[in-house]
Amino acid sequence: MVKKVKVTLSLREDLVKSLKSKLALEERTLSDVVEESLIMYEESEFIEKLCEVLGLEKRFYTSSEVKADRPRGSKAEEIVREVRDERAKRLFGY
Repeated sequence: MVKKVKVTLSLREDLVKSLKSKLALEERTLSDVVEESLIMYEESEFIEKLCEVLGLEKRFYTSSEVKADRPRGSKAEEIVREVRDERAKRLFGY
């Protein structure tokens, strides 16, 4: 088990109230979220160095940017259905 230390933070009251309500439904604590955020912050340095070595662009994309950049065309569920139907025809003859 990893040893934990107690830390005092000053955060916006409205933010804390909102998060605690949501986290209670997920059976998580504010400490869990703060710890996860700090781990991601620590790992971001590694990611930045990796991007630099690989010559990749370092930036965050919003969900709307990701959706806008997705390839257009057939929907995945249509392709999966087609593959399954073809397999059923081969295996079962219908």
